[in-house]
Amino acid sequence: MDVLTDLLQRSRARGAAFSHSTARGAWGLRFPTGAKLAIHGILGGEAFAWTDDPGRSRQVLPGDVVLVRGPVEQFMAHTPGADVVPFAYPRATAPARGARRLEFGTESGDATTFFCGAYTFEGELCAGLLAGLPDLTVVRPRAGSSLRATLDVFAAEILRDAPGQQALLDSLLDVALVQVLREQLATDGETAPAWFRAMDDASVGAALRAVHAEPARTWTVADLALEASLSRATFARRFTQLLGVAPLTYVADWRMALAREQLRDSDAGLAAVARSLGYASEFSFAAAFKRHHGVPPGRWRTAAGTPSTVDG
Repeated sequence: MDVLTDLLQRSRARGAAFSHSTARGAWGLRFPTGAKLAIHGILGGEAFAWTDDPGRSRQVLPGDVVLVRGPVEQFMAHTPGADVVPFAYPRATAPARGARRLEFGTESGDATTFFCGAYTFEGELCAGLLAGLPDLTVVRPRAGSSLRATLDVFAAEILRDAPGQQALLDSLLDVALVQVLREQLATDGETAPAWFRAMDDASVGAALRAVHAEPARTWTVADLALEASLSRATFARRFTQLLGVAPLTYVADWRMALAREQLRDSDAGLAAVARSLGYASEFSFAAAFKRHHGVPPGRWRTAAGTPSTVDG
C-alpha cells in the first residue's frame, strides 16, 4: 500500500459536486471558507482566482483546475479585486436532480463556466495529506493525461440531467482528487511532503509500502532493508536522507499517528488499540505512547474529547 492511498483511505476523503456555474460580464464570487479542500474546474472562458491578496491572483483558463486548501477565504472573478458576492447568490435554478446550476454577473458579455466541489476529511491524518499544498494551486493537466480525461468526462456529465448523475459526479470528484494531488505533488517536488518524494525511490518506496501495509508488524531495520533489497547500512542511510528520520523512528511515528486517530475517533479501549498496532500488551502500548507524547493515552484521549471505555 502506498502512502498516498493509505492517507486518503484513512482520512476518508470524499467529494461532493455541488454546482455548475455560468458567469457573464462583470462578476466576482466569495466562496465559503469551511471546506478543508475546494476544487474549481474551468470549463469555458477565463477568470482570476485568489485567496488573501488580489495582487497575487492567478489567471485560470479552460481545462485548469484550482485547488484551495482551507479554511481560507477564496475568490474568483472576471478581474482581480472585483466586487464580490457570496457564492450562494439567489439567482439560482435548481433542477430536480443533479448539480445545482447557478448564474452570476450581467445578462450579457462573455461567459465563464466552471464547476465547484468541496472535499471533506475525517481525522487528523489529512494534515499530512494536504501539507504539501499551498493555499491556492492551479493545476493545468497535460494533454492526454488521466486527469485531463477525468475532467472531460466530468464536464460532459455535469451538463446532463439524468438519473444517477450526482452519484457519478461525486465518484468523478473522488477520482480527480487522487489525480490532482498526484500531479501537483509530482510537479512541485520541492514543497511535496518527504514521504511523497521518497515513494519515487524504488528501494525506500518499497519499504514505505510495506510499513503502511502492515503497521502492526514488529519491524526491524533488517526487515525493512530486506523489503528494499539493500544492505542494512545502505538502506538506513538512504531512508534517513530521504525522510529526515531513521527507519524505526518513522515506524514509531506512524504507529503513534494511527493511535491518536483511534483514540480520538473511536471508543475502542486501550487494549484493543494496542492489539491493532502490534503491541504486546496495553501496558507496553501505554508506555510507548507516554514516551512519545509525554502523557498517558487515557489522559490524551480525555483532553482530545473522546471518552474511553471500561478497559481504557
